[in-house]
Amino acid sequence: MPRTARSYQQEAEELRAQGYTYRQIAAQWRERYRLNSRVAFRLAHGMTQAEAAQRWNELWPDEDAPKTAKQISYWEIWPGPAGRTPSLDTLNKLAYLYRCNAGELLDGEDYSHLDTAGHGGAAADREPSQARPPTAGLTGAAGLTKVTEAVIEDFEVLTDTYRHLDYREGSHRVSSEVTTHLRTMLEVSNRTTTSAAHRRLLRAAGDAAQLAGWLAIDAQKYNQAEGYCRLAASLAEKSNDRALRAYSLGVISYTHLHAGDGKAALSVLDTAQGLAGHGAPAAVRSWLCEALGEAYGFLGQPRPGLASLAQAERVFDGVSTESAPAWLGFYNADCHAARLKGRCLTRLREPREATRALYEALTLLPPTFVRERSGTLIDLAVAYVQMGQIEQACDAASQADTLARRTGSERNRRRLRELLVGLMPWTDIDYVQRLYRQVLLN
Repeated sequence: MPRTARSYQQEAEELRAQGYTYRQIAAQWRERYRLNSRVAFRLAHGMTQAEAAQRWNELWPDEDAPKTAKQISYWEIWPGPAGRTPSLDTLNKLAYLYRCNAGELLDGEDYSHLDTAGHGGAAADREPSQARPPTAGLTGAAGLTKVTEAVIEDFEVLTDTYRHLDYREGSHRVSSEVTTHLRTMLEVSNRTTTSAAHRRLLRAAGDAAQLAGWLAIDAQKYNQAEGYCRLAASLAEKSNDRALRAYSLGVISYTHLHAGDGKAALSVLDTAQGLAGHGAPAAVRSWLCEALGEAYGFLGQPRPGLASLAQAERVFDGVSTESAPAWLGFYNADCHAARLKGRCLTRLREPREATRALYEALTLLPPTFVRERSGTLIDLAVAYVQMGQIEQACDAASQADTLARRTGSERNRRRLRELLVGLMPWTDIDYVQRLYRQVLLN
């Protein structure tokens, strides 16, 4: 279940008792929970959006235009299409509320770890992998005569770098690099110095293989995606990693879900859940249950679908950044749980519940998850069509199309074209016609 402001407040109080500043808490939560800075600082103070608005009105009363939770939400959603740009005065006042610098409320790239003079004091705020840039994979297989633990760590860091580039810029940006990276690891797999290093390298290659599978899914190359995922499952089996093997099979189920084949997805997911059992990380088990709910939705079976979704939420209560594997980093924060819950509910034709979850996801999603924001807006458009709210559907779809073009996501562009089919009964309306022109002609 998504966390409450109170639960964040309790964690913040514990950290404050240990001497953490609000700035340090917000910095950790940006990384751990994938929050943007404005949300992270607010939650570090344990405030809801309504409480932040109330505090604002106490400090700067304006009887004609008091601030509301909705306005706080608009500023937090920005720079997303549905957000509103906070003015300098707004940022200064939020900074006063949150006891921080106004500039810290603007999310941007952070390259401070490259400042060697600052490594001593800032080490606690950085991930261990930031201490040095990855070199493995950049030299090629020919330059690697021995594969040590340090080399494998570089491989892992490079995979994670590609993963985050994919979130922000799309699969076309990293697809060929990931393929080369995977090939390098496979070519040097017989050059490890210890048996433990060999198992770790196989797991690292499995991670890269499943990532290549997702990139192929985004490009709608489903046969290729299945091949990569079966390779990932095989590597996971050889390294005795049941969780990664179960997850890789789960990714295969998504090739069937994207084709609308719930029956085939269900068959793969049954095997994946058997592998995951009770020993896999909570993130893996919860994610598989969510996929199961989607499969039932395609089969027109809402009762088991809703039961699977409820189980996914119960298991998600045990998810943390520490326990979630790196390859499932997109399912270790509330924004992603809400996003996938909303999508599942649209499959199960529960649009009102879906819109609530999807709006929560749009509020919490960090700006770096561009493709995921596009997909969430498409799900929101589908929910609005199911409710007969066509103008709102077109507005959400228009925003989604803009983001889908930015990342070059063929998967989301195809979903938008499928949405147009559902809008055919309303093609005599101006805003529907505008959406048709935007998606099909521009």
